[in-house]
Amino acid sequence: MALTVVLVRHGEAKAKKLGQTDFDRELTTWGMERLEEAFPRTMSLVNTTSSSELWVSPAVRAKQTAEIANKTLGIKTRRELRCLYEQDDEAFLAELAQTNADVVVVVGHIPFMEDLCSYLCGQYLGFSTGAAAAISLDDRMVRSVADGMVRGRLQWFVQGPIA
Repeated sequence: MALTVVLVRHGEAKAKKLGQTDFDRELTTWGMERLEEAFPRTMSLVNTTSSSELWVSPAVRAKQTAEIANKTLGIKTRRELRCLYEQDDEAFLAELAQTNADVVVVVGHIPFMEDLCSYLCGQYLGFSTGAAAAISLDDRMVRSVADGMVRGRLQWFVQGPIA
C-alpha cells in the first residue's frame, strides 16, 4: 500500500494571554482569513479517498486549522493525537506504521512538522504558518517507518499564506 502523508503547520495563532495555556491559543482573525483564502487551492492538491484520515493536534489552533482544511478535503475520519502536540516522534511514527489509510493529513506544530518532513523524505523545509508538504511512502517504507531512516518522495510543498 502506498501512503501519502500531508504535513500541515497550523495558521497564525494569537499571543498567549496572562493565565492562558499554550494549548488553548486560538488562531488570529487574520490567520483564519488567510487560511480560508489559501487552503482551497492548497488542499485541492491532496487526492483524498474514502480511507483518508485527518490527524490533528488537540491544541485549539491546530483543530481550527484542520477544520478550515477539511472544508476542501471532506475527510470523514478525524483523529486527535496528543503526540502531535507533545511532538513525540516515536508515538507518531508508531501510529503512522499502523495506519490503513492511503492518505493521512497531519495538522501540527513546528519544529515537529519540519522534523517529520526531514525524516520522511530527507528534505528540510521551513514551514511558515499554514504551510503544507505532501510526501509519498511506498509499502516497504510504511511498514518500516518506525524502525529507521525513511526516504519517501516529496510530492509538493506549498509555503503558507503571505504574511
